[in-house]
Amino acid sequence: MELKGRMNTWNLKKKMSFFLTLTSVMTSVIILSVSTLSAVHYMTEQSKEMTRTQLETLASNYDKTLEQYQSLAIALVIEESVQEYCKSAESSGEEYEREAGEVYDYLLNMLNVQSNMNFAVVEKYNKNKYVYKGNSSVVDARFELVYQEDYEESVPAKQESKVHMSFSNRYFRDGKYTLTIYHPIYSATSIEEARGMLIMNLNDSLIEQLHLEKEKEADNEMFLMDCNGKIVSVANQERIGKRVTYQEQMQGDSGSFQKNGVLINYQKVGKWNYYLVNEISVFELYKGNMKVAAVLVFVIVGMTVLSIFLLRKMMKAFYEPLDRVVVAMDDVSEGRLDKRINQSSMDEDSRKLAEGFNTMMDEIDGLMEQVKVEQHQIEQIRFNALQSQIKPHFLYNTLECIHWQALADGNKEICTMVKALAQYYRIVLSRGKEIIPLKQELEHIRSYLVIQNMRYDNIIELEDRIPEEFHSLLIPKMTLQPLIENAIYHGIRIKEGEKGVVTLRIHRENQDVYLQVCDSGSGMSQEKIDEMNQSISRHDETFGYGVRNVNKRIELLFGKEYGLRFFKNEFGGVTVEIHLPIEGKTEDKGVI
Repeated sequence: MELKGRMNTWNLKKKMSFFLTLTSVMTSVIILSVSTLSAVHYMTEQSKEMTRTQLETLASNYDKTLEQYQSLAIALVIEESVQEYCKSAESSGEEYEREAGEVYDYLLNMLNVQSNMNFAVVEKYNKNKYVYKGNSSVVDARFELVYQEDYEESVPAKQESKVHMSFSNRYFRDGKYTLTIYHPIYSATSIEEARGMLIMNLNDSLIEQLHLEKEKEADNEMFLMDCNGKIVSVANQERIGKRVTYQEQMQGDSGSFQKNGVLINYQKVGKWNYYLVNEISVFELYKGNMKVAAVLVFVIVGMTVLSIFLLRKMMKAFYEPLDRVVVAMDDVSEGRLDKRINQSSMDEDSRKLAEGFNTMMDEIDGLMEQVKVEQHQIEQIRFNALQSQIKPHFLYNTLECIHWQALADGNKEICTMVKALAQYYRIVLSRGKEIIPLKQELEHIRSYLVIQNMRYDNIIELEDRIPEEFHSLLIPKMTLQPLIENAIYHGIRIKEGEKGVVTLRIHRENQDVYLQVCDSGSGMSQEKIDEMNQSISRHDETFGYGVRNVNKRIELLFGKEYGLRFFKNEFGGVTVEIHLPIEGKTEDKGVI
């Protein structure tokens, strides 16, 4: 509100400069924000796409590798020597040694074929015996020490699968991480009950690649986790075995989401219960945009400063002609009406503005002269009006003498006419009053009609339908007489041999009254009536002076919403409707 108050005191130049500067700054901020957001969005989508492609490729490779391990394990468990060994009830003796030897030889061949296999074990449940074959001794492999613990920590390889997998550093004394597959050994003809367990321990280069990756980008980490959210393989070995906090947000086989300022992309490894996950810091992701944003800020700020400078120069050039007009207007406000604007060195638009100002001042000079003339005329009219009111009793007394002389001579017609004339002028003068009660105005027109009927052999009849409650209504004097006179001379007298009727009616609507003068004359065409209604408020020498005078006085006394309106009536003549306020309050128009 304080800024708005200050702005109200600024001139146009300052306001325009402020708004143009504000517009330039806001436009620059919007461009910078949109550009930065677009770049960030593009980088984010690019990062998601690259990471998604990388995860899909690695997941596909892992899937193929694990499928190969599963095929190898299936080949081992259905091997005849393995089946015979697990089915046999022998736990010692020559027969047992022979069966165990055959299994040993098969495992040896398998180790020779599968170069990344560290050891393989076939355990038979019924006698709690096992056959071990590895590249290192069973003691160095720490098989008997960690086998049970590692199996309990393993997870199903697939959904509802009995095959388990584990990637840990429990085996071997050097603490290296290896992949261990636990595959139940069922009968080749029945899978109702497992007879033993196949344990394969392998060095997997793909999983180990994640585990041993050291040259990773800051705040960008990829790892393998199981379906329980436990991290299996990751470069940061402190995180191995820990669970992630966002597992519930991982919906479907792949996707991405943000949490705690980290962009997380994930991809399931085929149908296996493992996920490849990539975590990258959002700040690290957006850091590449910082240089681009800095360049954008520098360029946009420079363009903004330059545009503001150019706008100010342009505003100065634009406002200079307008400033001349403002200065000229200030001079005019101080009374220098002879002020004119020099149009030299102005452009076309500014020249038109200056010409308009000069023309306006010329018009004002002309109007001032006209006002002086009209004021002089008004003063003359007032003087004449005052003169006409000097000693009106002389006129009344003279008419009264004529009245009594006519009465003495027995001339009743002259007596009646003189008496009506005296009453007529008594109301016309009305002691200088402009507004009189309707009752007096009605007396005035009755006197007028007495004279007119004596002149024209009772040509007109007055039908007064105005209730007495409206007799106190204030009305400009000499309102009805010009209208009745107009009805006589332009309507009733034209219909020779017929007696005319003038009907007076009145009705009220809210705070206004409508007084109607209806004649039974010859009437007028609708075009003529429309022309009268349109021109009644204008100065028109061809239009009746008395009627126009009545309308003008009503407008001056009460306002332009009041006045006269003409229309056809049911008698075939014309009705004049006089619109007046019920209160009769006048506006101070200086009317005599």
